[in-house]
Amino acid sequence: MSAIELPRNDVLLGHLYDSVMAPGGFDSFIALFCEAFMLKSATLMVRNAQTQEMTGLWIHGIEVKWLESYALDFATEDILAHHIVTQPIALFYASNLDLPHPEHFADSRFFREWVQPQGVAYAAGGIVLREGAWMTQLIMQRSPEQPPFDRAEMNRLNELVPHLQRAIQMRQRFAELQLGQNFMAGSLDVLAMPTLLFDENSRVIHTNSSATALLGQSGSLWLDNKYLLARDPQVTRNLNLELSNAIRSSRGKGGEPTGVVLLPRVGRMPLMLMIAPLSLSGASAQGAALLFVFDPETVPAITHDLIRKLFGLTEAEAELAVALCSGKTLDDAATERGTSVHTTRSQLKSIFGKTGTKRQADLVSLLLASPAYFLAQAPTVEQ
Repeated sequence: MSAIELPRNDVLLGHLYDSVMAPGGFDSFIALFCEAFMLKSATLMVRNAQTQEMTGLWIHGIEVKWLESYALDFATEDILAHHIVTQPIALFYASNLDLPHPEHFADSRFFREWVQPQGVAYAAGGIVLREGAWMTQLIMQRSPEQPPFDRAEMNRLNELVPHLQRAIQMRQRFAELQLGQNFMAGSLDVLAMPTLLFDENSRVIHTNSSATALLGQSGSLWLDNKYLLARDPQVTRNLNLELSNAIRSSRGKGGEPTGVVLLPRVGRMPLMLMIAPLSLSGASAQGAALLFVFDPETVPAITHDLIRKLFGLTEAEAELAVALCSGKTLDDAATERGTSVHTTRSQLKSIFGKTGTKRQADLVSLLLASPAYFLAQAPTVEQ
């Protein structure tokens, strides 16, 4: 017999399938799951079996700071997590039932600095889904005041696995349909800056043309089964952490609204990755995030046509304005365009009048802050 009264599966299943289209996703299910199984906390997460990179999806009963320290510093030392990866999927395992040599656990840094300070006595978990190296896991914890896990509970959890798999896959598909609408994809495609759209599972749902070009190069960023990876494992950990924070924020769960991760490059300034929550409207809205890639060494490409239309310039004036934005001097612009310096100065004076500026520096700043920059065709980003 179990040390606690096991929950009725029909009650849990009702909340589980309600989560497929619920704005909060699996939040209510995880909360009920903790109550029903008398848990201190539970986390539904995605983890990479090879690198132990992880991103939190839905959590209950654990502070965000502990998840962050786990993701950045302790994930590779989790003995139960390593054990689960070596065992058959779709089954649950407990620290007090299935770990070999559990007596050594108390001597680990993971126990002293992460497990014990939280007041955790027992843990259990299993791999619900696996796509390549990426695993969706359900991990749970109990305090010393709560009973240890027993085999009857593991068997009951195993019975829930097919339903967990089905509900997670249904929600993933629903998120793809909602986030992958043509109007969303089209709006990102007009941006010059490389932009990636993430669903609530931290999977890349859409990349604009600039981001596709960036990822297509054999450089520092790439996709693995729709998950974004960096060459530097620490950058990947930071990136996953900021994505998780942004997605939680998009679901109204607090956290920093915008995160920044620097991607180092040898002999060059780092790429700047800015992650922002994307709040969608509607009763069944999903969590989401946008990632923008900014290269401080890239000179923005601005088209003559957009500049001409935005500021009412002539074709010649627009060409001069673009030349100045690319760093050319008046003499350079005159030579390149086959006009005299006097004519070029007259055109610049006309541009000042039409744009309300008085100096070249002010003109360049105005143009770079205009929609012409954001909607321009960006040059290829080099890694």
